[in-house]
Amino acid sequence: MKAFFKSGIPQRLKDHAYYLKEKSAGFPKTKAFFQKMNGYPLDILNPQTHNQRIVHKMLTEKNPLLTITSDKVKVQDYIRERLGANVAKDLLIPIYHISKTGMDIPVPPRGQEFFMKANHASGFNKLINADSNPTEIQKLAKYWLSQSFGQVSHAWAYRDIPRRILCEKVLRDENGSIPMDIKFYCFHGKVKMILFLKDRFNDASRIFTDENLREIPGAQMFGDKKLTPIPVHQNLEEMKKLSEKLAQDFNYCRVDLYSIQGKIYFGEITHYTGAGIERFDDYATDLALGQLWLPENKDKSIFQILEAKQSLEPTDAIEFS
Repeated sequence: MKAFFKSGIPQRLKDHAYYLKEKSAGFPKTKAFFQKMNGYPLDILNPQTHNQRIVHKMLTEKNPLLTITSDKVKVQDYIRERLGANVAKDLLIPIYHISKTGMDIPVPPRGQEFFMKANHASGFNKLINADSNPTEIQKLAKYWLSQSFGQVSHAWAYRDIPRRILCEKVLRDENGSIPMDIKFYCFHGKVKMILFLKDRFNDASRIFTDENLREIPGAQMFGDKKLTPIPVHQNLEEMKKLSEKLAQDFNYCRVDLYSIQGKIYFGEITHYTGAGIERFDDYATDLALGQLWLPENKDKSIFQILEAKQSLEPTDAIEFS
């Protein structure tokens, strides 16, 4: 096996071989890391919590649409198909350049900028402006293109994405700042949770709400300040409708949007939020979201599920640790 990984075998096949090796052993590394990060065991065969179900999806679901919508290039065609060309034109952030090699990334003139991103990965992005070093830009782009993203955690959807580097317009709000992230957690095509994340690159603050802007306690705060008051966007209902249309094909996904002076922009569709290892402040919230993955709960809110658990008889109650 060691010789295999040092050979000239394509990375995609190496990734698949690693997956098969881990699978035959029962995914011991995945289970150990999940336990370390979440504080409770990973049940692959009978997942219950939100984070368990994300890992289960990573390991078992091979829907080609997961790859298409995780690809920052191909997802644009998906949006045109689902929403129509006119809506997509207004929603999609302009892309200035796409590179296969990373060697032809332009340097913008003075006063201009763009985000350089890898289409096959999450978190591979860098702000590029006239002061950026062309050699360092190329070096970073080539490094990103060489990376097989997410395969250690078995994030299948990213494995077969044709790797590209994008140069994308930088969105800024009326104050010249990077706009607030508005992330819609959709279960069976319905928004059930919203994350409002402000100043994520500097002094981050966040708040989780349900679809009706009722604060959800015990979510993934990561020590960030609580964002108050809950943001009010006049086009929130429109954003919810767009998210739900884009989520129709999936049991779960997160749709990220921006709203700048009433105009909506698309960020990305994410299927493996946090790779299932971002710990919830309250296990009960993790478990309640996990119940929203079930088709029979598609018309329920997270608060209905939380309240139902709290009303169980002591002998029937689920233990939240």
